[in-house]
Amino acid sequence: MGKTSIIKSFNLISDPTIFDKSSGLNSVRNGSKVQFNIDGFNQFSFKYNKNLRVLDTKEKLPPSSEIVAELPLPYGRRFQQFSLISSYDSEIRTNIAASKYSDASELMEFLSNVYPEKEIKNLKKTQINKHIFYLLLLENDYYIREDHLSSGEYFLIQLFRLITSGATLILIDELDVALDASAQVNLYKSIKPILERYESRLIVISHSLAFMNTVDEGGLYYLESNDNITNIDRRSFGYIKSDLYGFKGKDRFIITEDKVLAGFIKFLIRKNIEVFFEYEIIAVGGQPQIDTMATRNDSHQIFGPPESLLIFVDKDISEKLKYAGKSKKLTSPVDDIELYIWENRHRLLSDIIQPIFTHSRRDKDTAKTYWKKVINSHQKSSDHLYSLVAEDCSTEVDEIISNLKTHLCLVNS
Repeated sequence: MGKTSIIKSFNLISDPTIFDKSSGLNSVRNGSKVQFNIDGFNQFSFKYNKNLRVLDTKEKLPPSSEIVAELPLPYGRRFQQFSLISSYDSEIRTNIAASKYSDASELMEFLSNVYPEKEIKNLKKTQINKHIFYLLLLENDYYIREDHLSSGEYFLIQLFRLITSGATLILIDELDVALDASAQVNLYKSIKPILERYESRLIVISHSLAFMNTVDEGGLYYLESNDNITNIDRRSFGYIKSDLYGFKGKDRFIITEDKVLAGFIKFLIRKNIEVFFEYEIIAVGGQPQIDTMATRNDSHQIFGPPESLLIFVDKDISEKLKYAGKSKKLTSPVDDIELYIWENRHRLLSDIIQPIFTHSRRDKDTAKTYWKKVINSHQKSSDHLYSLVAEDCSTEVDEIISNLKTHLCLVNS
């Protein structure tokens, strides 16, 4: 089942023949079944009726006005609205001549938020029977009907009409077709307050990275098939961008001093965290490089918003950091991981053959050599050395893990 088939399945509530008239031969057949479990409604299902050759049900369905599935061309209501408006053209003209219209203030505000570069004024609404039509009023009673506006504006009016109709759940296919990139970027934040006001839920199907990048964390669900089984799972923007378009998308970044400290973070994540967001750990160097990189991200967002960047440094340089921006700073439980292993080698690594080598004048340099010698001798792995530090500093490490979960996991997931 693909994305459009899902929308068609919801459309069964109002039109049981939708698959028959809009899909290929044998799109539904003996054994076909669609089962719904929607929050706020009783469970119901459709099964193939071999006599009618459609998906049919005898169960109680939600009102068709409560769940609206907006199909792509030519079956969607937005396309059928064209003929409806034309059929009422004379009545619309009569209402305008008689000044039977009012300001469409709420819709005008919505359109202005989606298209801030356009000056949208004098948008009116007029009612004929049970239908409300929108128009742009010009001088001397001239007007532009809603179906003569741009395709993007017309689509937004239909979307507004659906949300304000009292529908509890609205599903829309092919969002990208009607809106340009700038409108897609502004749509999500513009539509949210209207959805909250009318207590409606909206699901849109989109391939637009511009739109997806504006959606709240946890608001993206990805349709993917594996081994002939199709699933919809909540995914991060970075995951979708990477899988859908081949981009190496990342949602979160962690910058640190060196590869050993980066390895320690990877170890903690691998052992303790089921990650939701796509992330990358980058070893950028010491304190000056950390300060420069984090500050530059605040001003140029080279990684993303400050909240998407986490800084992780050794304990011995945490006080030297000059960065005072919004990105969160975490500190290793020890001054230097390699030095900690070196200074505690007799206690922590009493079961190995201690490597023989020439010591450097600086303890830190000696510690680096010792670390490499132990690993290269295959007596202990880097993960084992990391685990020794983690066990010795369990309280501090637990706090680090908690902060990493906040950074890499979806809240309340």
